[in-house]
Amino acid sequence: MEILGLNRGKIKVIIGDKSLIITGELTTTPIFYADINSIKNWEYPHNKIIINDEERENIIKQITEKTKDAAVKIIFD
Repeated sequence: MEILGLNRGKIKVIIGDKSLIITGELTTTPIFYADINSIKNWEYPHNKIIINDEERENIIKQITEKTKDAAVKIIFD
């Protein structure tokens, strides 16, 4: 898994051969407050694959684990 900051309002998460954009807001704390509802589909060419609730929870768990000691925390709300 790789997490890339695109700008103050988006991160890109790459898992295997798929990627997705998660919207949110980066504060000056620094904490990125990620919008759970933005985790819906993978990016092209997998954009027709809908991310179900179980996959969403797994993605959140992976991101939380990967960033637990990072300089920028990611909190899902």
